[in-house]
Amino acid sequence: MRTNKLSQDASDSTRGIIYQLCVAVQKCYEMIAEQKVLVESLGDVTIEGHEQVETKYYSDHLTDNHSNFWNTLHNWIQDDFDSSPYISLILYTPQQFGKMATISEWNNSGLERRLGILRKIHKNSEERESARTKRTSEKKSKIPDSLSHQRFVLNASRQEKLRDVIGKFVIEACSPELPELHAIIKQRYIKGILDGKKDDFLNALIGFITQPQSERGQNWEISYEAFERKVGDLTSLYHRETRVFPRKYLDDPKKPNGQLLDEHCNHVFVQKIEDIEYFVVIPDAINDYVAAVKTVHDEFKNYEVPVSRTKNYTTELVRLYNTRYRTACRNCMDIISDSQTFYDNLTSEEPREFEGFERPPDAFRNGLLHTQMDDDEKNLQWRIEKK
Repeated sequence: MRTNKLSQDASDSTRGIIYQLCVAVQKCYEMIAEQKVLVESLGDVTIEGHEQVETKYYSDHLTDNHSNFWNTLHNWIQDDFDSSPYISLILYTPQQFGKMATISEWNNSGLERRLGILRKIHKNSEERESARTKRTSEKKSKIPDSLSHQRFVLNASRQEKLRDVIGKFVIEACSPELPELHAIIKQRYIKGILDGKKDDFLNALIGFITQPQSERGQNWEISYEAFERKVGDLTSLYHRETRVFPRKYLDDPKKPNGQLLDEHCNHVFVQKIEDIEYFVVIPDAINDYVAAVKTVHDEFKNYEVPVSRTKNYTTELVRLYNTRYRTACRNCMDIISDSQTFYDNLTSEEPREFEGFERPPDAFRNGLLHTQMDDDEKNLQWRIEKK
């Protein structure tokens, strides 16, 4: 991957490499059986026997004399580059064409028209160079690289190869920027994986493409069969992992701090615990309440969990509560002691599975139960009434 010019930030070169790797992933998905994608072997990205792709991650305009255009053409005219195996030779860049760029007509032009575009650009470059040397008397100064490449490309000795190359040359300007390309690959190719896991899936594929295990001197290539196996392995892994209940807010053993306690001390669910004088469990109850609410509001959207699933789960939870509550009331001997036992029994009972996931943590089930206690309309309570 050639260096890019998006800004002065040194991270741009890294972004250019990531861009090249994303294009490589995209081309791997476009492979058919028995093909290979090669990276930095015959060019930036190659589908063996099909396409040669040069990626240029620049932000300035693609003009008639831009180095990206002429460097690419210059490389493909070299004696050691064999263009015959390829159907397409592609310059892939997010650059927009300059307003005056005649190469903007390239893809819609035939072979002779393309030759005419190149010759006219070269003629104008020679005229500018002649005017410059006359004006500055710097006849021995270094000529621009673009002009040097133009002279090389349009040399009469290379006309046969030039015709072959430009007949296959496609300019994919205005291609997606890196974030957009990343999103396109996820949407177009990564199927059967929840949106919240697609970034991890694609990052794993990029890691596979880099082939860090390869030794120096080995070809950097990905076969159709190897890529298909990797996609299958990752699909199995991430599809299975989507059933693991999201525990981001549920695995933290820390007790709620003073501010959190103060914020929730007046909640109805806390007052109902105070009604049975079970003050020691209040910090855990608040912790579970907050964790469950954050999981539903913040985490479930990454797993495409519809609101109806949480509603169904809480409906079943309330139904179970009502059954256990009636039983506890029938057997009540001491209101406070038996109410605390009822609380312990219900909050330590194994949670039922949540649709689409494995069994949720106790903290999630208990937190949802506290949200139902917080609902005045449901009129749930921990304090047992003697029958």
